[in-house]
Amino acid sequence: MVPEQSQIMGFFIEEARDHLNTIERGLLDLQGTLDDPELLNAVFRAAHSIKGGAAMLGLDAIQTVAHRLEDCFKVLKDAPVTADRQLESLFLQIFDSLQELLDRLQSPAGLNPEESERVV
Repeated sequence: MVPEQSQIMGFFIEEARDHLNTIERGLLDLQGTLDDPELLNAVFRAAHSIKGGAAMLGLDAIQTVAHRLEDCFKVLKDAPVTADRQLESLFLQIFDSLQELLDRLQSPAGLNPEESERVV
């Protein structure tokens, strides 16, 4: 990877980590997030931003997982529900997958297609 590409990837990872923090805070109090349109929009935008950055860099697995998370929050914006343990668990699994993909991307070995597919 040329230095410019490495720097761009570093910016993406740093920004994605910030967005993951926003998503995590929203998921840790999922019902509170669902009850607060502003917070729900912040979590939706965070997933959207990760998806867009990953798409621009050709990180298909990260784009796919972020897109799924974004789609879920879009549905919840349009048709609110009451959060239960099952819904919380599903969201946390998606979050964990996204976090694992970013961890692998940042690792010395990088994000390889086989591991990406397994995580997705």
